[in-house]
Amino acid sequence: MAADNAWRRITATETRTLLDNPALRVYDARDPASFEAGRIGTAERLSEANLERVLFGTPKADPVLIYCYHGNASQTYAQMFKDFGFKEVYDLIDGYEAWRAAGP
Repeated sequence: MAADNAWRRITATETRTLLDNPALRVYDARDPASFEAGRIGTAERLSEANLERVLFGTPKADPVLIYCYHGNASQTYAQMFKDFGFKEVYDLIDGYEAWRAAGP
């Protein structure tokens, strides 16, 4: 995979630092109940209903962080965002569970 087509997997600690970037877009790929029970920062839930709007309506230069439960589905989404031309895409290693385990 060419470097400009790559997305990057990051840890919960790196995610905390990344959240300081006001341009960061955070997307949660979990189910609605899990999303409502807790999310990272100002995350927006990804769903079939909003995926097209997100992919075509989000500036491609904005950094994007995607997470799911354990970091599996988010890898698929990360590649999709790269395929749609997003320049800076991150995937949270081990997902929301790693985020919760890392604590505040």
